[in-house]
Amino acid sequence: MNSVEKIESELDNFNFSDRKRAFLELKALADQKKILLPDPSPKVNLHFHTFFSFNAYGYSPLHIIWRARKEGLSMAGSVDFDVLDAMEEFLWGGFEVNLPVSSGIETRVYLPEFHDRELSSPKEPGVAYFMGNGFTRLPESETKTGKTLRYLKETAQKRNRSVLKRVNSYLQPVAIDLEKDVLPLTPSGNPTERHLVMAYAIKADQIFSDRIEQVKFWSEKLDISPEKVENFLNHKPDFYDFIRSKLMKHGGVGYVKPDVGDFPTLEQVTDMILDLGAIPSFSWLDGTRSGEKDPKELLDFCEAKGIETLFIVPDRNWDLPDKEESHLKLAKLYEIVEEAKRREIPIFVGTELNKFGQKFVDEFESPALTPLTPYFIRSAWMLWGHIIMEKSSKRGYTSEWAKKTFQDRKVRNRFYYQVGQTVPADRYQLEQIGSLSSEELIKRWA
Repeated sequence: MNSVEKIESELDNFNFSDRKRAFLELKALADQKKILLPDPSPKVNLHFHTFFSFNAYGYSPLHIIWRARKEGLSMAGSVDFDVLDAMEEFLWGGFEVNLPVSSGIETRVYLPEFHDRELSSPKEPGVAYFMGNGFTRLPESETKTGKTLRYLKETAQKRNRSVLKRVNSYLQPVAIDLEKDVLPLTPSGNPTERHLVMAYAIKADQIFSDRIEQVKFWSEKLDISPEKVENFLNHKPDFYDFIRSKLMKHGGVGYVKPDVGDFPTLEQVTDMILDLGAIPSFSWLDGTRSGEKDPKELLDFCEAKGIETLFIVPDRNWDLPDKEESHLKLAKLYEIVEEAKRREIPIFVGTELNKFGQKFVDEFESPALTPLTPYFIRSAWMLWGHIIMEKSSKRGYTSEWAKKTFQDRKVRNRFYYQVGQTVPADRYQLEQIGSLSSEELIKRWA
């Protein structure tokens, strides 16, 4: 490990002071031209999960920003499940290295209108992933919005405890304790199912010092051959995914069938997002589920609920081993993009990075995505324009100012896109924009 790699390894330290110090050391080396950073290219990832929910490589917000800057991304966005813990760190880091950034949240909601159809949460009719993007501030703890944010985390952890109890019963003697075995794997007490899986794998290593005994244990519990277990133990990331799929997802012993009361309503989460000046986004999976097959119906629903943006993981729809499946899903991706473009609905994209093997950034230059790339990049600049306006003067995309100033979505999109394209991640320029009057803003960018 060379000196730069050693410093980079400190970026994932759970102690913020330590990772901040490492980040500033790397920035100093870049300023001195001892580390050469590339010019930005037309590549963005607005859907990085950080270690505040689960990142497959253990990346902190600052590590994501540093790598995004090293790889020449034009913009990076954090998205964590049920918390906004990464927001302040992500915004600070972005402005330090002049990288446009956004920070968001992802959760699940229950939609009674789709009670008998699947959306973005497979095999769970009526349940959909839902996001808020472009946050620039946190709520006061005891406000309605603060309580909603706290409720999201508490609900997710309640479900985790239920899953843990069921799996513990099945995997005896490999049982884990939430406080002792799981929470130490997280920086802020927000474990996910993936953390539970890692804890079980670690516990099995501790209990079965004999490899043969461990192979026998997993072979029996997972109902697979000893040979397959041996192969999995040599490829831990694949093993983690298999354990989760076998034990915790639909049909597994640890699966907790969701009830309507297990999720917040769409209105609750939307109100929280809007109250914090951010942008609600409906998550779209791949267009093959019963609730997603008709793009017009889905976007009619979104618009009726005041949801004016989509979030998509393009890589799910084209780079697939099965060519027939890839062809179908790519066609579905084109359908939803075309319908969104027709309605001037921005689309934010990214690869998540919460599973081993996922790309750090989508292949925007691939033949499959090249026709869509301009719209994805345009939407990203619109999101950055929102960040600039909201952080500088609370005049972001969903603000009362925006509603009064831009009656037409196309005009509003153009304004925020122009701001995003023009204004760099520079604190001085941010302050200057905040002082501009509405007339000056309109004259300059509308």
